[in-house]
Amino acid sequence: MEEAALSTTGRLYNYTIVYRTVPGVATPFVSAIIDLDGGGSIKANLDAPHDGLRFDMPVKAVFEDIDQVDAKGRRYHGFHFEPA
Repeated sequence: MEEAALSTTGRLYNYTIVYRTVPGVATPFVSAIIDLDGGGSIKANLDAPHDGLRFDMPVKAVFEDIDQVDAKGRRYHGFHFEPA
């Protein structure tokens, strides 16, 4: 296996609006498949108004600290996509 750098931009390939999930997860949210620029696809949440979604719209990744730490005190990091 080799490490591969993936693009942080891409286009919305497909999505669903999730209204029901496990307790503690806020709904509704957009679960999306993103075709990354330069190749590859990824499943991620998309932070965008539901009425503004359109297939093939350009999106970009947003990286963030999550307000949690593991048993060793290391911080969690997460990402989602938003319209570019």
